[in-house]
Amino acid sequence: MSEKESIGILVGAAPLGAEKQYIETLLNREDAVSVAADGGLSFFADIRKCPDAWFGDGDSLGEEALRKAGDVFPDLLLSPCPKEKDDTDLRLAMLHFKALGIREILIFGGLGGDRPDHTIANIQLLHEFAEEGIRVFLVSEKEYLYVLTKGEKARYKEETEGILSVFSLTDECTLAIRDLKYEFEGVINNRRVFTVSNEFNKKGGTVEIFEGTALIVRPVSFETDREHFSIGLF
Repeated sequence: MSEKESIGILVGAAPLGAEKQYIETLLNREDAVSVAADGGLSFFADIRKCPDAWFGDGDSLGEEALRKAGDVFPDLLLSPCPKEKDDTDLRLAMLHFKALGIREILIFGGLGGDRPDHTIANIQLLHEFAEEGIRVFLVSEKEYLYVLTKGEKARYKEETEGILSVFSLTDECTLAIRDLKYEFEGVINNRRVFTVSNEFNKKGGTVEIFEGTALIVRPVSFETDREHFSIGLF
């Protein structure tokens, strides 16, 4: 297994739901590299499976949970980083994946919870790392988010169902949405809600980015949807 073939599995501190079982399945893959971000270590402690690394300052995990994790995972480096820093714990974990040469990362426990500021920060992480050629999916129980940049196209198969929403992360984004219920080709911006709640109608569908960067939101399970779409260059 080469590092380029690996997939990064990152678990943060936001509440997890039914996706827990999917995470466990992913962790059993030979090509999986796992990282816990602060309170996300509790998930690994619960399933008694040691992550490959932990990054955090301990604020969402707590001192007692950190001590217990040390007992469960005696070989895991549990040295908290400073609480006052210019990076979030998730970004430190992302930089770790980047250093390993991993180009596809799934983030769990990065949406919802009682910290909307962290959700916004994590969406910005999608943008940052997508521009460096690293594909990142932000996954929760019932939805997933990802970013498309200039020259990229997402293709969905004919059997795809449900809705898809597109938002511009840059000041403007020139794109084409084809074969969904509402087709569109032109410019959207980050100041007006427009390409939201589009519907699949058994024709598949594509989202193609000519200029700028777009956020794609799919309110469905990533586990069941993953085989229905692909992302590549055009």
